[in-house]
Amino acid sequence: MTMRRALMAATLGLGLAAGLPAGAQTKGQPTEIQFWMGLTGLGGELLQKYGEDFNKTQNEYRVVVSFKGQYPEQRAAAVAAFRAGNPPHVMQMFDAGSGDMMSAKSAIVPVSEVFKRAGLQFNPADFIGPARGYYGLPNGDLLSMPFNVSTTVLFYNKDTFKKAGLDENKPPQTWPELIKAAQQIRKTNAAACGFSTTWLAWIMLEQFSSRHNLPIGTQSNGRAAMTAELNFNTPLHQKMVQTLVDMQKDKSFDYGGRSNDAAAKFISGECAMLTQSSGGLGAIARDAKFAFGTAPLPYWPEVAGAPYATTIGGASLWVFNAPKRSDAEFRGVAQFLNYLRSTPVMTDWAKQTGFVPATGAAFKAMQDEGFFAKNPGRDVPILSLTQARQGEHTNGYRFGRWTEIRDIYHEEVEKALQGNQSAAEALHAAQRRGNALLRAFERTAQ
Repeated sequence: MTMRRALMAATLGLGLAAGLPAGAQTKGQPTEIQFWMGLTGLGGELLQKYGEDFNKTQNEYRVVVSFKGQYPEQRAAAVAAFRAGNPPHVMQMFDAGSGDMMSAKSAIVPVSEVFKRAGLQFNPADFIGPARGYYGLPNGDLLSMPFNVSTTVLFYNKDTFKKAGLDENKPPQTWPELIKAAQQIRKTNAAACGFSTTWLAWIMLEQFSSRHNLPIGTQSNGRAAMTAELNFNTPLHQKMVQTLVDMQKDKSFDYGGRSNDAAAKFISGECAMLTQSSGGLGAIARDAKFAFGTAPLPYWPEVAGAPYATTIGGASLWVFNAPKRSDAEFRGVAQFLNYLRSTPVMTDWAKQTGFVPATGAAFKAMQDEGFFAKNPGRDVPILSLTQARQGEHTNGYRFGRWTEIRDIYHEEVEKALQGNQSAAEALHAAQRRGNALLRAFERTAQ
């Protein structure tokens, strides 16, 4: 059963679980609000704390924060919960799952509507433009609430730069500069690896495309219609993949896997540079034993107009409908979301994790208190999103089954990194296989 069909079945009331539904209130007890998160580490710890802090502010609702696995595993758990007619009230879902979530319209209650039902003031314009655009509807309403907003940045080891004879206050801005710095680091043996990256598809396909204002698919990157076709097999995309293949020869580049594992290579000092989500800063600041800096994602200077803005990443909070879900439960959801979007919580979250402040008020509060002046580089991600040149293809994408398409990209590019096919062959295969999934999604989503 597809995600969309499973969610639709649940909203029609199929297969109600025995006993009281989650959130049901017994006499004298607070209404329970189930919140599923997809974060571990510092982010997960903070979400647990925010749930506990909210519970202390009132006694009408009790938020229960649970980890159900990484985002793809959590989505699978949501399907099972919907089959039982007992989904969570709120689920944190990463950007790659947005297309699937948006297609399941009958199961989702737009967050703007949730606030309206609860009688709480809610203005989507309070959120920063890129987040508002990514998770919004044409009429300006928000489908989900931006929370852990991020984008890609370049972290670099200042101590290793000095050891290699590089200027620790001048990080590479372009890919040629990064390649040259990585080669210098290896020639001087300042580090075992010059450069690595986390989240290969997110950074080297999605963020890379936005940085150069290149589409990854037709129909406005899938935002205009489900008939979109992938079209990322371009000379520049091929050049980027081939560059990584070539840099492996002297470990100027060292592949660290499909997800976040490469962060350990940077934190340990093994690799001198790392492209990663800005949300990774908290762990680096806590665990790295060296001075580090933050810079924007590099770009190829021959591309006209570059650098363009990077695009939104991270995750947002989705509110689910369910059989017999009460008005009281939706009011509790709205109050908890209202707490999370408050300026004190948003600023605390951004300061501790490195995620971007999702609201303009939080960003301004951090500016006014001098946070960015005292912490150079911490404004890099939000400026990369909001102040860099905007283009036709810098507003993100909405493709169904994108999590699977990401894995196809990983498989094919890994074959190129292993020397089993060319960069052009890798992207051709990834595009062909990805388009097949889009057509399958189109058929099931009608």
